[in-house]
Amino acid sequence: MTEARAASHAAHDAAREASGSAKESARAAGHAVAVAHMADHELGAAAYAIRAVRAAADPNDRDDVGRAECRWQRAQLSVEIRDLVLDDERLRNRKCWSLFDC
Repeated sequence: MTEARAASHAAHDAAREASGSAKESARAAGHAVAVAHMADHELGAAAYAIRAVRAAADPNDRDDVGRAECRWQRAQLSVEIRDLVLDDERLRNRKCWSLFDC
């Protein structure tokens, strides 16, 4: 857990030095690693990944690209956890910039 926490901090430190898609990607990595010590970070990785693809897209396509990423993420969920994750996304969507409206 100590190593995961240190890796999470390193990713967030990298995010502070970056911008655009690189910043959002570093935040996604930081949240993904942070789940090992704080379970409620699990949606942060997904949300920041959506933000990363939106930041990399043409401004006119950002909403469509973000929704496509959201749908792709959901397609990767196993049957065993799908309902749990979708319910969590619904409950915390506003906190996650409403990125799970896909």
